[in-house]
Amino acid sequence: MPLIKKHFSLAPQNDNPVVISGADVISGGFSHKDGQPTIKFSVPSQPALLETDTLHLVGQFLVKQSNDTLFNADQTNLNTSNGAASPLGVGVNLSNFGGVKNVIDKVVIQSKKSLTELSSTINYGQYEALTECYSNNDADYLQSPLNRSLSSGNSAENVNRRVNRAADAGAGGTFTYVDNNDRTVGQYFSIKISNDLLKSVPLHLGNDYLGGVLITLHLAPDSAVFCNRNASFSTAGQANTDCSGVNYVLKNLRLEGRYAVPTPQDLAQYPSSVMLNSRLNLINDINSSVNANSYTPQLQFVKSFVNVFMDANQTNNFNTNQNNFREPPGLSAVLQAKNGLRFPYDFNVPIKPNFATDVEEPAAEVKSTAEAAVKVAFMGDIENRKQFERALLGGREPYHSSATLVAANKAMVEDYAPDIAGAANSGHRNNLRPNCVGVGADFTFGMGGTQNFVNQDYNLTLTSGVNSGNAELPASRSGANTTNPLLQQTFVRHFAQFDLKGLNKVM
Repeated sequence: MPLIKKHFSLAPQNDNPVVISGADVISGGFSHKDGQPTIKFSVPSQPALLETDTLHLVGQFLVKQSNDTLFNADQTNLNTSNGAASPLGVGVNLSNFGGVKNVIDKVVIQSKKSLTELSSTINYGQYEALTECYSNNDADYLQSPLNRSLSSGNSAENVNRRVNRAADAGAGGTFTYVDNNDRTVGQYFSIKISNDLLKSVPLHLGNDYLGGVLITLHLAPDSAVFCNRNASFSTAGQANTDCSGVNYVLKNLRLEGRYAVPTPQDLAQYPSSVMLNSRLNLINDINSSVNANSYTPQLQFVKSFVNVFMDANQTNNFNTNQNNFREPPGLSAVLQAKNGLRFPYDFNVPIKPNFATDVEEPAAEVKSTAEAAVKVAFMGDIENRKQFERALLGGREPYHSSATLVAANKAMVEDYAPDIAGAANSGHRNNLRPNCVGVGADFTFGMGGTQNFVNQDYNLTLTSGVNSGNAELPASRSGANTTNPLLQQTFVRHFAQFDLKGLNKVM
């Protein structure tokens, strides 16, 4: 047992205070666009252990308008739907899952002793959003105050417009404060820093071990954090429904956690190496209706492959929700293999029924999705979903989940909504009804198993409607109007051995 535990609070090395001057004009702070694009924390060398499970990034979240002023809109109209008089609050929405975690694009850990890069985690926000969807129930978001990452799950379309603002003004009206730089300006948040090294044993900060650590957070573009309420909307009389001019600003950031002063017995039992639960990110494209991809990840202890799919225009685009993970349009079969041999599933996984399957409804047989009242009936994907969940969660079923079939149904209905033109007063394709599903292969089998992929291949073959132009699929996704490939993000979950003295990582 440690002799004592001490709480610490560290300011960034490159701190950049926010200054609000004149008519609420914001300057400074941390931001991908207008402020410091990286946040750097230095945890000094000392004869103590860093309790990694207590590390939190805390601070305040501001929304900055295109004219550099604080977004401090009148709350009385925030319930207004997408009519011609929509306030800006209708347009500015945080992603349903992840919330403020989406501001982080990459986490890099270095040793202060040698400046050696010990660990790097990329596509941070997307993976955190994906795992959060399978960590919380819908009820976990229905609390007051809202959860400390400011995400709101499947209820985002009802509550997000209240959490992306400056601060709570009470019952209507604009928020008032003593002066422009009042400490209460900004939504408070608190999030854990998720990284394989920071989710392992307490880290010895002495010079015989890490010699202190440098933690660098690279910030993500604003389009990874915000999205318009609708993918398609009329600009006539609805300028406020487009949030592409806003950006986020972080202020008063601190890295908080605890040091543990070890006893001689603790030091004697301290390991010289540890196994890390790491992940590698790979990227590919899907361009055809029968598409085969292959990876050679060069990893010894692979636990699973987790594949998620996004439309080609889904990143760097305020008109889409970057954390909407859907299956490829018209998916009808999945085949996963190792070295060309079907493994771990010795069969082709069919999606039945699918968009090309006849489905019986009460009145008569339906032969196309255009005739179906409930379009999710054309996606019999439960086996694929279960394989994906086990790949993401290490062979386990999710104890909590917000990835409900209701969300899937809503997401599919939104896919079929057409673009709108002219002076219509309502938007189409609600971005706040996302799905969280993909294709995965689990090699742990719930018992901690792994597979060697050094000079060996993982193969994925998808049969779908990508670039098929099939009229029964959403024109916005199937390539009916133009070529529309998919981006495939693959997260390879694996073990990595880390030498806590030599600072070497073996994968």
